[in-house]
Amino acid sequence: MQQIFNALVKNISLIVFLSLFMFCVIFLNNRSSYHQSKFGEILLTISGIVYKSQNSINQYFKLRKENEKLLQENKSLKEFMINALKTNPNQVNKILNFKLRPAKIIKNSSKSFRNYIIIDKGKKDSINLDMGVISSNGIVGITNSVSENYSSVISILNKDLKINAKFKKNNAFGSLNWNGLNPKILQLYDISNINQILLGDTIVTGGMSTYFPEGILIGSVNNFKKTKGSGYYYIDVELFNSVAQTMNVYIIENYNQHEIKSLENVKN
Repeated sequence: MQQIFNALVKNISLIVFLSLFMFCVIFLNNRSSYHQSKFGEILLTISGIVYKSQNSINQYFKLRKENEKLLQENKSLKEFMINALKTNPNQVNKILNFKLRPAKIIKNSSKSFRNYIIIDKGKKDSINLDMGVISSNGIVGITNSVSENYSSVISILNKDLKINAKFKKNNAFGSLNWNGLNPKILQLYDISNINQILLGDTIVTGGMSTYFPEGILIGSVNNFKKTKGSGYYYIDVELFNSVAQTMNVYIIENYNQHEIKSLENVKN
């Protein structure tokens, strides 16, 4: 007990400083949206450094396997782009409006109702807010916070995120959302029951947003039923992409995003 007391006395200045520092941080963070934003960037940077160090150690022991997986994902992504153009040649101009920037996931959560991901790319890599994130197998999420070297991504396994999606076969549009239960199954809403649906139907991005180009693979219909009195289906979509196991991703830069958003702001 005496040793603990002596240690407290010896470091009293440091303890007081840290206490005051934390008080100031909390005070400023509560009073100012500007300080909230800056404080968020600081936390993201610190988290990114810690998780990247931890991830680097883990990857050191999995290097060969990871390289093989990366090569396969690059091959799959190229095949997806080629198939998209073969299916719809008119997609060429749309695809040219987007640029893909590779990144690595260094922190990934999938066990809560509102999951987030941290990737190892930030402002210095031209990453900004509201950029779509995909893997070679499908969609992953949307960037929601960016520091100099890292970015936080709202995972598609987040109850607050809604994605514009459609049936590949007939372009019937709906809203894709996760109900917080099965991390492999998302729900597709707002699809009228006048549409014919079959198990296994492919669901892709609808293109009605600045986040994702049209036609990015999402998943397939796993289950569906008509809901009484609503005129709409309840649809379960099984993801092609296992978000919890994804390591390599691509951030989508939409060259027209700022122009589109400025027009939306004028309209609103």
